[in-house]
Amino acid sequence: MKHSTIILLLMLLFDEHQAKAQTHINTTTIEYSISVEDSTAIWAVLDSFTVNFREPLEVYLPRHLQTYLFPHVRIASGKVSIIPNAGSMPVSYWRACMPAGWDHSEWVSRKIIQASDDKVHVAVAFRRFRKDNTVIADEASFYILGKVNGKWGIRGRSSYAM
Repeated sequence: MKHSTIILLLMLLFDEHQAKAQTHINTTTIEYSISVEDSTAIWAVLDSFTVNFREPLEVYLPRHLQTYLFPHVRIASGKVSIIPNAGSMPVSYWRACMPAGWDHSEWVSRKIIQASDDKVHVAVAFRRFRKDNTVIADEASFYILGKVNGKWGIRGRSSYAM
């Protein structure tokens, strides 16, 4: 009985410590500045990425892929994929990746969280829809955009999406 009580108390203390550790809030603020021109270009790339990621993929995919920088890195579904060029992401690749019934995606939120003159980190959330605009899923993700030869593009993405 005495050992059971001690074990129970230790478990409660451990659970309380874990709860505190998981709810720790980082109060560090990272300051950055970004030019109006760069900011406009970054949002335009992200807008084009989503506007052109829809059915029919055969029509929209070429413009969607113009928003990428290659090689491109995607971290999702427990895998790290390095995509060497746009040709390695044909329509069949996307059909295999997308949930059944998917028609298009839209941004829910986008926030630049870090930036330099030639790279930004953007925390995003997007929503996947069917053709009738019913929601399939909401997904959180992290995008890294880079500026190469004066042009912004998406270098990599990490998401919890499939």
